[in-house]
Amino acid sequence: METMLQVNGVAKRYGTGKQQVQAVKQVTFSIRRGETFGLIGESGCGKSTLGKIIIGLEPPTAGEVLYRGEPLWQKNRFQRQKPGDIQIVFQDPQSSLDPRMTIRDIICEPLLALPAHERKEKGSEERLHNLIKRVGLKVEQLSRYPHEFSGGQRQRIAIARALITDPQFVVLDEPTSALDVSVQAQVLNLLKELKRERNLTYLFISHNMAVIRYMCDRMAVMYKGEIVEQGVTADIFRQSAHPYTASLLSSLPSLFQQKGG
Repeated sequence: METMLQVNGVAKRYGTGKQQVQAVKQVTFSIRRGETFGLIGESGCGKSTLGKIIIGLEPPTAGEVLYRGEPLWQKNRFQRQKPGDIQIVFQDPQSSLDPRMTIRDIICEPLLALPAHERKEKGSEERLHNLIKRVGLKVEQLSRYPHEFSGGQRQRIAIARALITDPQFVVLDEPTSALDVSVQAQVLNLLKELKRERNLTYLFISHNMAVIRYMCDRMAVMYKGEIVEQGVTADIFRQSAHPYTASLLSSLPSLFQQKGG
């Protein structure tokens, strides 16, 4: 199976001198095409920093990130092989959606990075209408603004925005943790369905072991900036090898725990 993403010895430091903080330490893992790979750990362990490195928001201090065999970072510059091929759904839809923009403009904004002919094709009214309906919203809602929607609806808008460019790889950074318990399952099921329909590859970042078990084929456990265990999700849940993983499993919440960071 094709390796979609390869992370080799990636490290990330912030600050200088005595103020330096090592957020990520020599992390290595790979994600295969068509799978959902989970990255789990408590707040501050470095998992979201890794997500930012992969999508181009933060350069790595050391190591390399390869996407389909080609480096994503060269000399602190992010190299877009194909605009729109890697997308992200952020944790909090309230802060990730511009309140001054209509839903139509929010969803279509990523198309601005594409060549004109591709932008026209992927931004067609028919395609936009099909997408907004597929994520569970209505065409007439395209002219509204984010504050007119619930948290779950806003996250559906964020998912549509990520999918408008027809990506192959999507980073899901705690996509349900800011949502009410009652709608978390709906959004997770939608993400599963979309993955199957579009043959997507996911990096799923979470602090919730039960969500990782529900969503992910393979997983890696992060602790203080390092990966302490990785493997097939079912195997790790059956027999964890690291004490930190065991502690996470021992306090396993219900599948859709109370919202939190």
